[in-house]
Amino acid sequence: HTRHCSPGKQWYQRRVRGLRKEEEERLEREKEEQRQKEAKERAEAEKKERQKQNKLLKGERKKLRDNVKARNYFCQGSDNIVQAMENLELLLLGVTLDDMKKLNGVSSDATAFSSQYSALLDAQLKEQEAKKRENLAKAKQSQEQHKEQSLNMDKFTTPDIALLVKAVKIFPPGTVNRWNTIADYLNQHSTVCKTYDNQDVIKKVKKLQSGEEADLRSKVNAQAYENFEKAQKQRIEEVQAGGGISNRDTLNSALQKEEATKKNKGPWTTEEQKLLEESLKKYPASFGAERWDSIAAHVATRSKKDCMRRYKDLVEQIKAKKAKQ
Repeated sequence: HTRHCSPGKQWYQRRVRGLRKEEEERLEREKEEQRQKEAKERAEAEKKERQKQNKLLKGERKKLRDNVKARNYFCQGSDNIVQAMENLELLLLGVTLDDMKKLNGVSSDATAFSSQYSALLDAQLKEQEAKKRENLAKAKQSQEQHKEQSLNMDKFTTPDIALLVKAVKIFPPGTVNRWNTIADYLNQHSTVCKTYDNQDVIKKVKKLQSGEEADLRSKVNAQAYENFEKAQKQRIEEVQAGGGISNRDTLNSALQKEEATKKNKGPWTTEEQKLLEESLKKYPASFGAERWDSIAAHVATRSKKDCMRRYKDLVEQIKAKKAKQ
């Protein structure tokens, strides 16, 4: 047996529910408005109190400054008055409103005023010195930690070295912004580090070429690709015809080919000249000790000495041309 409500009763029930919901929403709005009103009142009260305290603080500071100035900042003879004025400003910024009121309250008593002023100033100077020592200690500790990390930490793991060798082949000499492109490639495909930059790449390639990491290089030759394949969830895209490093290639052979490209003893090409001019603008004299290393890395097909010699020749040509004019 099923009971059915009449249409009139159903309308009445819906109406009651609607009115109840409207009342609940109204009450909630009133509560929210009240909360906002109270929060606004508190904020205004706090603002007025801060303004009041700032006004009082400003007044007491002026009194204290005038009282100390009237006593020539407690300086005598050859005392450094500029330093004394700086000490006063330090005191005004450090002491509380109550301390200033107490100090100004004894300004009519020269002995008491001088004694309390000296005590407060000594406390502020000691606090400032302690903070300075603390900051110096923290800075020294930070520098030592950074230095230790720089010496002991190497971003390049064995898989990433193999990845670097592959990138060196994918992006051969002559590639625009070659070292930045290789760094981006490493950041995209490495499972260990995502913060390589062009200087990281240049320094690592130079180390590998110079033989400083021969043991690591041998290890890469034997295991890099196997470890790399295990670490990667997907194989890196196969290098298109003529690019990439095959499984038969070794790190030594790849780096030897890379080095061989720099042993170009022929005339400078238009492309090489363009790259040299770009790098001279990108790495000005203010760049530092690694300027010519970076320039040679940018040109890619010329050594550091070649770039320096080419620059010197161009400068001499320009000077000779100007002399004829």
